[in-house]
Amino acid sequence: MQVPFRLLNALRLHTEIGLVAAMAVAMATFSATPLVLAPLATEFAVSTGTAALFSAAQLGSFVVGSWTAGRVVDPSRRVFVIGLVTLSAANVVAAFVGSFVVLVVTRSVSGLALGVLTWLAYSQVFGDDERTGDITTVGPLTAVVSAPIIGVLLELGDVRAVFLVLAGVSLVPLVWVPSIVVPDRTPTGRNRAVRAALVVIAALTIATLGGSAVFVFMGAIAADRYGMSALVISLAFSANALVSIPTARFRGRRRFAGGYFALTGVCAVISTQADQSAVLWIVLCVWGGAFWMAVPGSYTLLAERSRFPTERAGDAQAAMAFGRALGPLVAGALVAGGEYAALGWVCGGLLVVAGALLVAVELVVPPIRAEA
Repeated sequence: MQVPFRLLNALRLHTEIGLVAAMAVAMATFSATPLVLAPLATEFAVSTGTAALFSAAQLGSFVVGSWTAGRVVDPSRRVFVIGLVTLSAANVVAAFVGSFVVLVVTRSVSGLALGVLTWLAYSQVFGDDERTGDITTVGPLTAVVSAPIIGVLLELGDVRAVFLVLAGVSLVPLVWVPSIVVPDRTPTGRNRAVRAALVVIAALTIATLGGSAVFVFMGAIAADRYGMSALVISLAFSANALVSIPTARFRGRRRFAGGYFALTGVCAVISTQADQSAVLWIVLCVWGGAFWMAVPGSYTLLAERSRFPTERAGDAQAAMAFGRALGPLVAGALVAGGEYAALGWVCGGLLVVAGALLVAVELVVPPIRAEA
């Protein structure tokens, strides 16, 4: 788990290492979710649908933390330290609890800390494309390394060890506590979004709901339907992240971003219908590349169809966080009987619908001149 942090020292970053390292911790925590879901269901003797509640709790609290932190506290080194220590403590408790309910509570605390840390990091890089790129790229880079390590831990048969490792890793960014700049908090008025922008934001919500619903269960699907071991599953997720890196850093024009979301919808359906492990590897790689073509392209589309792009960017982040948190709850209901076919068709359909909406806006609505 130290490998991502050594890589950070080797990279030519424009952002303080502490902030990037904290985002690496966040990605390692979230990338563990689809891998530990099935083992946790076995460990606590609950269904995979019920086990998804821990992910919903973590993501829900993440939304609360990222939305409210800026209204409650100013960015500071103290908030940075408290966030990491709280995250580590939540992971330690999760490693030793005997009740699934208490586990859900620990993941809720973890999500809150992750939300605050994410808000803090983005508050320091907002408006700087190069520094924002550092924060964005560290996600796939971390997942490439962390997924196989988590897979090895699970292969050794101890899901609780994953939380202990995450607890230790959560303290590593304290080596590089960054200097924090307090941004201007002068209140500004809000402006109403035009209809095209609202359609794009709605499409992004639908896409993240459908995508997260399937992806959080991908580890369970790989184990139950394809018979893959924990280590092989983790390597497949690492391949997904590896493919994401060049598409995330792509600097060209991303036309018809909705088409890439629709492609992930097709992947969602195939992943729940096929029975050859090679197919799942291909699906995960295509999904990774398509997703990271779709999201930045959708942001560009939103900016070009908005009078106030900065405000709409915040709205899109909030809407996508809501969709991401709701996804595991919807998925849990769809797989209540242990079958994944309905999950694939429903959530794959949502991704296709979201993609179609985005393509329609791009084709029908001309770019709007921004006012701010």
